[in-house]
Amino acid sequence: MHPLGLVLFAIIALGSWYWWQAQPVDQRRSASWKIILLLATIGLLYLAITGRMHWLGAMIALVLPFLKKLLPLLLRFFPSIARWWRRQQQQKQQQGHSGRQQRRSGGKSGMSEAEALEVLGLKTGASREEIIQAHRHLMQKLHPDRQGSAYLAARVNEARDRLLEE
Repeated sequence: MHPLGLVLFAIIALGSWYWWQAQPVDQRRSASWKIILLLATIGLLYLAITGRMHWLGAMIALVLPFLKKLLPLLLRFFPSIARWWRRQQQQKQQQGHSGRQQRRSGGKSGMSEAEALEVLGLKTGASREEIIQAHRHLMQKLHPDRQGSAYLAARVNEARDRLLEE
């Protein structure tokens, strides 16, 4: 590889790494695919410019007969893979639902009434309207969409649920 090509590749790879690091955690998977696509495109352009694209054609020609035999097998087993994937997704949803229900019902992670009153800043015997008002006031400050803490917002929701379940 030409030294200039190595330098350009290093600059692009380093820039991609910094861009990937700057992405929110929940968007990094998508960013990773974009980087892979960019690097593959650059690699193909390099092969085309340097006249080495014939190796890629040879590799594709070598793999096609195997794909011709492998594709029917994959298609035959795909329904079972799809069923397995759906089962995994259903289990994740059920686990999430049972966790929310456990928190609402005051399960292992539930809080006492005194704790709930303390979290909302209320006194014993607070009315339903006072509970709702305190919850709204705190959520305006603590909601994650307003750069608040997800943990504190969850605690405020748990306190509200605990006090309103009676």
